[in-house]
Amino acid sequence: MFKIISIEDSILNPTLWIGNFEWREPITTLTDLLTSVVCLFLYFQLKNYKGRKAESFNHYKNYYLFFAFSMFSAAWFGHGLQAYVSFDWKKIGWVLSSLGFLQIELGTLKDAQNLISKKLYSILKNGVYLQFIILVSLMVYYQNFKIPQINSTLTFVLFVLPLQIYLYLKTKNKGHLIVISAIVYAALPGVIYNNQVSVSKWLNYHDISHLLMASFMLILYQGVVKIIKT
Repeated sequence: MFKIISIEDSILNPTLWIGNFEWREPITTLTDLLTSVVCLFLYFQLKNYKGRKAESFNHYKNYYLFFAFSMFSAAWFGHGLQAYVSFDWKKIGWVLSSLGFLQIELGTLKDAQNLISKKLYSILKNGVYLQFIILVSLMVYYQNFKIPQINSTLTFVLFVLPLQIYLYLKTKNKGHLIVISAIVYAALPGVIYNNQVSVSKWLNYHDISHLLMASFMLILYQGVVKIIKT
C-alpha cells in the first residue's frame, strides 16, 4: 500500500505513494497544514472573544482566517497535489495570503487612526489598497513566488512595523511591543527559506520555515489580544 520514491531535488521530501495516490512532499504538506490549523484555532479564539474590542478587532481576526485558508491551499496545491494540478493553482494561496496581509495592514492603520492626521490616514489607506491591487495582479499574471515574498516584506517591514513602533511609543501598550517582536522574529523563517537551511530531506527548509511561521502566528496573537482589549 505504501511506497516512497525519491525525486530529483534531494532537499525536497521524497514522494509517498498510497496505493495509486501520489502524495508529493508529505512532511511539507503536513507542516503547512499545521500552520493552517494554528491560524484557524486563533481565528476562533478571537471570534469567541466576548470582552471589550478595539475597532481593529475584525481586521486582526480576519487576518488569521485568510491565512488559515492560504496555508491549507499551499499545503495541497503548492505541495501535496503537485502531480495533479498545474503551477497556477499555487496562486490561490498567494491571493489568500494577500488578503490576510491587507487585513493586518488595515488593522494596524485603524489602531493609528486617532493618532495621525486625517490626510495621512487617507494616504496610507489608499496606499494599502493600491499595494494589494498591484501585487495581486502581478501574482495572477506571473508564475513567480518572489512576488508574494515582496508583498510580505512590504506589509510587515515597510508598513506594519513602523506603525507598530509609532503606536507603542505613543500608547506604551505592550501589545504593540509584542507585535514588533513577532515581526522581528518572522525574519527567521525568511532566512531559513531563502538560504535553504535543511536538516534532511525529511526536515527541509520548507518544513522548518512552516514550523517557525506557526510559532510566529502564536507570538503575534499574544500582541493582538492585548491590542484589541484597549
